[in-house]
Amino acid sequence: MFRYHYIMNTKKDLIGSELMNEIISIRIDTLWKMLALQRRGFLPAPEEEGATGIYDNKGAVFVPGGIVFQDSDKKDIVKEELPVKSETFRAKIREAMKYDNATLLYQDGIATGINLANSFFAETASDILMNKTAATRTGTVLGEEPPARFDSEQITKSYCSTYVFPPYGSRTKLSSCLSVCLIEPRMYYSQCKNYLGLRNNEEKDFWEKIKGAKKPIISDDLLLAQPHIVVCHNTRYKPEIMTGITKILGFGKFGEFATFTLEKATQQLLKETHSEKTEFSTDEIFAQYKEEQIAGILRVYPKTTPGKRLHATATYLLSHEKDLNIDLERITQEAKERYGIKR
Repeated sequence: MFRYHYIMNTKKDLIGSELMNEIISIRIDTLWKMLALQRRGFLPAPEEEGATGIYDNKGAVFVPGGIVFQDSDKKDIVKEELPVKSETFRAKIREAMKYDNATLLYQDGIATGINLANSFFAETASDILMNKTAATRTGTVLGEEPPARFDSEQITKSYCSTYVFPPYGSRTKLSSCLSVCLIEPRMYYSQCKNYLGLRNNEEKDFWEKIKGAKKPIISDDLLLAQPHIVVCHNTRYKPEIMTGITKILGFGKFGEFATFTLEKATQQLLKETHSEKTEFSTDEIFAQYKEEQIAGILRVYPKTTPGKRLHATATYLLSHEKDLNIDLERITQEAKERYGIKR
């Protein structure tokens, strides 16, 4: 049985921030739209886009802003002041999900709708992995082949669940390559220094931004966001999953990531958690409609090598009472009214 060392102490680190609580609240709202569509026979197919609601219609990707030097047009990032109270921060996150492209989160600001240079991050991530592989080789005798170069498709495969198949979308590739940059900050800085031609004050300024990107965003003891990349996909990918999956990347070693999903509460799901439970507790049920019960699931995937992905995961049932700071009753009532579910 796969046991994952990181999550034992930091499950709350992955889903306990204001950012993740707001995203999960939005996903629960979407869940009720999917239940309404399922009742009418219009639930999107697992591989079909559109498993979204009014608040996550375009999907989203949230990135620690300090690892982004410029946007895709090589323009400086213009950020707004970061809301520091829970209600205003969550409202800003919800508003940011209306826009395409990335939302950048800084220690003191937020920038929404930022178009990032996918090719730059793909090339940089590839160079980082190639150079790291070459640097760990010892001996003076060179092999027949030069150090391997991993392309964005291989990198992305390592950051995707085994039920997500290529060809991968641009948001999936971008977030995977950004994750490599975030978990290897020194090598990323060196690559950027040379590639972007950073000089003098630019070098110091960018280094400080990268340092800031590796720290949690905290205001008055309130954890607003972890230094993770969070991606809100708009595809279900599996019949059991009822909304788009939410992915958390950019922590630990290469290939480590987590997913949050809202899934049908089945006996197979209980078995996957390797617990001795035979039924779900009430606080593990995020929604119940007719005979359908839906649970909130956190899966954590272990490190791997580029181009590889194991089936093994650590699977955890989340409690909406103990693990999250959300008002499930209010979210449920508003969503039922919004999507026309009477009973």
